[in-house]
Amino acid sequence: MCEYRPYVLLCACLITGLLTQVCHAAPLRLTLYLNIEARQFLNATNQSIVIVVPDPSSEGDNSVVAINLPPPITDSMVVVIEPKTSIYVAHGVVSSAQAFKIGVSSPVLYGNAYSFNGYKINGNGKGKDGSVGIYYDAPPNAKPLITGQALFIYDSDTGKPASPSPINGFTLNPFQSRYISQPAAVIWALIGSNISSGSVLPNSVLKSVSPYLSYANASTQGRSSFQISRYLEVPFNEQNQASIHFDLSLNAFECGPYPK
Repeated sequence: MCEYRPYVLLCACLITGLLTQVCHAAPLRLTLYLNIEARQFLNATNQSIVIVVPDPSSEGDNSVVAINLPPPITDSMVVVIEPKTSIYVAHGVVSSAQAFKIGVSSPVLYGNAYSFNGYKINGNGKGKDGSVGIYYDAPPNAKPLITGQALFIYDSDTGKPASPSPINGFTLNPFQSRYISQPAAVIWALIGSNISSGSVLPNSVLKSVSPYLSYANASTQGRSSFQISRYLEVPFNEQNQASIHFDLSLNAFECGPYPK
């Protein structure tokens, strides 16, 4: 075990899914198995479960933490990822080691455009196929905002939250439009400390169990230093379900429930 403060310790699991447009009405359901030893480890090291949707990458080749969840009280938990996308705006800038919170959001359809007038997101006609667009009809003296896509991602026991979770972030300048591609069918499940929803993480530090899936091992910028283990690619089945378990010997997730 290592000293984790002020460092961030992450253990990632890459999960391929079916994050497509509204045609996939059924949500994804990811069962995470954590035995008592795994839960004790997470609690002792003050770590939580983190969900990231990394593609499209956020501005600056970053990813945004969609949600972080405390370890379950029992041996398993189910994370629900709903397929319908929203677009949001937030104050701040997209920068590694920073975090932001959604200000306003609205459900969207890909191929359409929207506008934000400083108070509300409104429909704005046809956009670009396969993307969602948002125009900032800025009030006087307005500053750039953050915009991006959001999904409802939550613990099934806790229930659906009032607002969706951000999955990426981009600068939206006054009187300009931002077009964002539909998310790829990939999510990551991680564990980590000192990470909150809306935190911005650099993609360059992420590695896979399979080397050909890893991002380039580049040095990171920002105020935090990250210490990251490997992630595992796990496919969802035709019923939009997948399961993984946390293996303490690897400090990583593996496919399926614990072996009997």
